[in-house]
Amino acid sequence: MHKIIWVIGLLACMGCRPSTLEWGKELLAAKKYEKAKEALSLWIQRDTTRWDAYYARAECNAALSLENDALHDYEKAFAMHPAVKTCVGVGKGYLENEDYEKAKAYFNRAIGMDRSDARGYFGLGDCYLREELYDEALSYLHQAQARWKKNVPEEFTLALMQVYFEKKQDAACLAQIRVLKLAKSPRSEAYEYAGRVYARQKRYPQALKEYQAVLDRNSTDIVARVLVADVYAQQEQYATEIKERTRIIAQVEAQKADADMISLSYYLRGMAKDNAGDFRGALRDLDHSIALSDGRAWAYFCRTVAKIHLRDFSGALRDYQEAVRLRPDVAFDAHLLEDPTSYATFIAYAGMHGERID
Repeated sequence: MHKIIWVIGLLACMGCRPSTLEWGKELLAAKKYEKAKEALSLWIQRDTTRWDAYYARAECNAALSLENDALHDYEKAFAMHPAVKTCVGVGKGYLENEDYEKAKAYFNRAIGMDRSDARGYFGLGDCYLREELYDEALSYLHQAQARWKKNVPEEFTLALMQVYFEKKQDAACLAQIRVLKLAKSPRSEAYEYAGRVYARQKRYPQALKEYQAVLDRNSTDIVARVLVADVYAQQEQYATEIKERTRIIAQVEAQKADADMISLSYYLRGMAKDNAGDFRGALRDLDHSIALSDGRAWAYFCRTVAKIHLRDFSGALRDYQEAVRLRPDVAFDAHLLEDPTSYATFIAYAGMHGERID
């Protein structure tokens, strides 16, 4: 009903505004993406000759995570008006569809159109960032930075921040974070990455303060909650970590998250309980984690440890062998041999049953 009223109001106002195209652009600038898309779609129904209408609607679709619709509109705009802006738009469309090679082709094409324009270089940097090729990403982002004299997009600063973080260039990362925090409405990613830097530097109170700033903006931000729990794990404050993991489990179950997310949440709480010496509690959580996602090798290994402490050596051996089967590239035996005294009886039991751990 509300949508019908909105469309009726939109049609009624068409006579008192320059056009639904301009109105749609105004709504897009105000980040009112759904309403902007409706206005732009009304314009396109009446006039299919404006490339900028398709481009603006593509931006709405991208913001609404409608990747295929966005790509279609970007391609339409580029076909009608082949320029750096629309070429980069098609690149962004392919990028959001995770077709990195086609995205790179269009970003390179945009650079060929105008080597002084930063946008193609930024697009390539973003591609390499998503492919986790951080040296290549930084090279292109620096080339974009050299060409942007003013009005640097926030998305560029975010990308540069992420690359510096992944390359462990903490001072440079924090410099970009300071820029982001100066915005009128700072993005939560700035606080999240500040927390990640401080946690890596073992400056735990500062890290928790940054994560709390994220949660103050959105109390349901699951990533921030996991990062808070991770800080307590790093400090070996397992009782507090377990409380945080319990809150996370309650949230993901209430939100009906996918099974893998719920499984991971139980696995992490099980590992915390294992570290705290609550082996029966760990076993319950790990059982639940494995039931939801039986391909998690580390859950089997953690359950191995819990069963060893509970003197269930036959069950521990089965779980150990399953962990090795799932992840033959992981040296699970090395983890047991880090503390051979605690695991000596199990290691001997495994040897007697044909599983050599050395």
